[in-house]
Amino acid sequence: MAIGLVALVSGLLYCNSIEQRYVHALAPDLSEVKLHGVVLQKRAFAQPDLLVLYGSSELAKEMPNNAAQFFQDYPTGFRVFPVGQPGTTSLAVLQKVAAVGKGIAGKKVAFSMSPGWFFTEAFDPKWYEGNFSHLQAFELAFSSDLSRGLKRDIARRMLDYPKTLDNQWLLEFTLRRLAGNSPLDRSLYAAIWPLGQLQNAIGRAQDHFEATLHILDEDAKLNALDGSAPRGLHALNWNTLVKRAAQFAVNKSALQAKRNEVTRKRQKYASAHLTTAMQTQNFVKMVKNAKEWTDLELLLRTFGELGAQPLLLSMPVEDIRLEVYGVSPEARTAYLRRLDETAARYDVALLDFREHQQDPSFLVDFLDHLSPQGWLYYNKALDDFYHERED
Repeated sequence: MAIGLVALVSGLLYCNSIEQRYVHALAPDLSEVKLHGVVLQKRAFAQPDLLVLYGSSELAKEMPNNAAQFFQDYPTGFRVFPVGQPGTTSLAVLQKVAAVGKGIAGKKVAFSMSPGWFFTEAFDPKWYEGNFSHLQAFELAFSSDLSRGLKRDIARRMLDYPKTLDNQWLLEFTLRRLAGNSPLDRSLYAAIWPLGQLQNAIGRAQDHFEATLHILDEDAKLNALDGSAPRGLHALNWNTLVKRAAQFAVNKSALQAKRNEVTRKRQKYASAHLTTAMQTQNFVKMVKNAKEWTDLELLLRTFGELGAQPLLLSMPVEDIRLEVYGVSPEARTAYLRRLDETAARYDVALLDFREHQQDPSFLVDFLDHLSPQGWLYYNKALDDFYHERED
């Protein structure tokens, strides 16, 4: 047993050294071990020259000027460390953040939000299921960094997705005890706490070994992206960069084709749906009742209890998209007003880029994917945030 313990400790020490050496090179990596694990995200938050950016499909879609690419060579002294894939909404992000725990205390962190998440009352559960991590969920369920009340509210939302708990009796049992919150529930939770800590210890060890194996498997590629890249410490001319990016934006003919498609879709909507006025009412109702608001508030509460310094980035709701939805431009305020109120209530920084709602070149589609120009606006916001510039 002693030999086995020595081997385990030696192995973990080796894993730690490998993770520390390659964490900067893993900035653009979007592998499962990074997204569904914990150790690499913890490592990233511990680095003063890495800025963690949580988000969804916009982080995974190949696009010139994306943050990982743009900041790869440390043009202003840091790299962006994106964490996200399609369907990574607030409930999935908060589990990642909770799993990092106090490692995020005092650290800057950015969160990219898609307005489309709030345009439906209930997001397709398949997206959450595809982003679910049992390791992160266990870390949250047995976290000593979060209050009982917050874990109760999170557990109640997690139980809305029973498929993620199939064949996970310990996790399901724990979440139900947290959600119930009766004296019996609290007693049972306390009784099972040691088993949960053992589960987490095993999960953390496995996470370390999986991260190291991934690094060793990608060694050649990661060596080309290691932390020895040249580091610039100069200010960037963002106006010039945005102008240069215009060559990637939709040209006039492409824009006209896009508008023609909008017209066709509007005609189809007009014949198959209610009047525009009723569509506007339905849209406002869906925005008001979207469960994503609950999940966003849970995430902001998690940031607050862990002592993080978050920045919320929301893509603009384009006029052209509202035409497709068949709603009035005024309906946009339902989303923006609620977003402003939520950010103010939790005292977090917010950029919603509303000045670009009439700019068809900020996004490349109706699925909240940033264009090369849109990414530059995001990058400037991230650069200002990292360097604590007001503007």
